Amino acid sequence: MAVKSFSMSQIAWFNTMRDALSLRGLDMDELVRQCGQTFNALEMDVNALSDLMSCVWEMAVQRTGDASIGLTPPTHPLSAFGVIAQLLLSAQDLLDAARSMARFAALVSPTFAMDVVREGENCLVTFSIAGGRRPVPMQRFDFVAMVFLTGARWLTGKALVPHVLHMPFAQPPDVGPWRRAYGCPIVFDAEAFRVEFLLRDMLQPLPTRDPAVADMCARLALQASVQTGGQFTVKVRQAVARILSKGDPHREQIAELLCVSERTLQRRLSEEGTSFAEIVDAHRRERAEQLLAQGRLSVSEMAFELGFSDPSNFYRACKRWFGLSPASFRSTS
Repeated sequence: MAVKSFSMSQIAWFNTMRDALSLRGLDMDELVRQCGQTFNALEMDVNALSDLMSCVWEMAVQRTGDASIGLTPPTHPLSAFGVIAQLLLSAQDLLDAARSMARFAALVSPTFAMDVVREGENCLVTFSIAGGRRPVPMQRFDFVAMVFLTGARWLTGKALVPHVLHMPFAQPPDVGPWRRAYGCPIVFDAEAFRVEFLLRDMLQPLPTRDPAVADMCARLALQASVQTGGQFTVKVRQAVARILSKGDPHREQIAELLCVSERTLQRRLSEEGTSFAEIVDAHRRERAEQLLAQGRLSVSEMAFELGFSDPSNFYRACKRWFGLSPASFRSTS
């Protein structure tokens, strides 16, 4: 069954994307049609939606011949953040705003994740975008970074320039547009899309800060996150599904796939009322029920497909899930 990926507020991100493309003379709806799709964010699952957005950016590059098109700054950056815009406005400083954005990234887009870590005199902000069947193009990361940087400059009224930027892509023939847009050294062929800021820049107080409003907005954002079905939980479950047949999944593996720290992964799952162990167990149970009903694999093959190191562990899990052994469950299916 498709996972509903969006609330109405999350469409704000794509309206911001549509506006940025229009600044370059492109019609996003036309690009969507050229990708052979119709855009219905309220109905598409996360993987299909991510593939469509990747295709749209690829088509934008083809139409303009400009690989740096993702660097187009949005006209109204805060509008991209939907229901959490007021939370960002009322934050104490940029670091506080960035942490709130990371905490509620799923309310901005279910395909997007962010991690914020203080490291000495630096602050590391890592962006990740969940892909479907298509590789995620550079332009999507560039656009996320431009929304973040433009929004930060709007919040403070001051220029925020990264200290260093790491990009998991090969260096373009002409790096000029990227150097001008980011204003800092760029490390290409990196492991992840990570932006390093000087901590003192991220501790700039916001003129609109208001602790009482921030607390109220955080409660509302948390409520909205729960109502949308726990989008970060969906991302973790999808990551678990991708690696389960390779063995027992571990938190550090999934955190690395989603470009977040283990601590962030655990905290965000807790906020959505679940845990990593519960997600793994629930996915295994659902998948085991499917495999047992299909009846094509042996018990040993099913055990390894579900990431169990030993068939006896699968046997015990079936007894706990269904009150039956694998063979008995299969015979009743």
